[in-house]
Amino acid sequence: MRTLAEDMVLLAFDDEGGRLPVRQSLAPAVRGALLAELLDGGALADAAGTARTAGEAPQDAVLRRVWEQVAAEPDRKWLHWVRKDCRESVREVLRGMEKAGLVEQSTDRVFGVFPLNKAALTADGLAAARGVRAAVAAAAEAAGGADAGAGGADADAGRAALLAGIAHAGGRLAAALPADRRRALKDRLAALSADAAPVSEAVQRAVQDLQGAAASA
Repeated sequence: MRTLAEDMVLLAFDDEGGRLPVRQSLAPAVRGALLAELLDGGALADAAGTARTAGEAPQDAVLRRVWEQVAAEPDRKWLHWVRKDCRESVREVLRGMEKAGLVEQSTDRVFGVFPLNKAALTADGLAAARGVRAAVAAAAEAAGGADAGAGGADADAGRAALLAGIAHAGGRLAAALPADRRRALKDRLAALSADAAPVSEAVQRAVQDLQGAAASA
């Protein structure tokens, strides 16, 4: 089964699967997806706005690395963990997706000098990305909004709702929902993000900080 972080990366690709956004802007959402999966699965817990381990280390290597980081420094705020090693987390997630046959990576050079890492979806990756977009759009459009999948009756819908909440906080919903639908569903999307708190709040803050730094540069 794919992780939420892998689905976040799939959600970020363009429709043709050949372009991934600047990884710095994608990183908070990917890192947030890792944290949200650990929190939702009971491996992490929230303690008055800080993160601490609460269960066993997960088997997935990328999730386990995040879990071990939190175990080594308990009671740090969620924003700290969203920011920490976030671009490295994107690289790790992409490497895992490459091994799974969802992504192809290559290195090019800008002006023949500066290395530029590229990632594109394979045919299997494109099919998976379409499924993720459809699931996220359905979670946003569903009657009951953030209650989709409540009580464990529909784990897939609940997972899609969690992904939609983190993606909305990280500004990564454009591939799944056009701008007019995002505007029409703004209250429901806000509710999905609220349900993904405290991670979604930290992701939103991290993205705002990146945007502020870019505007002042």
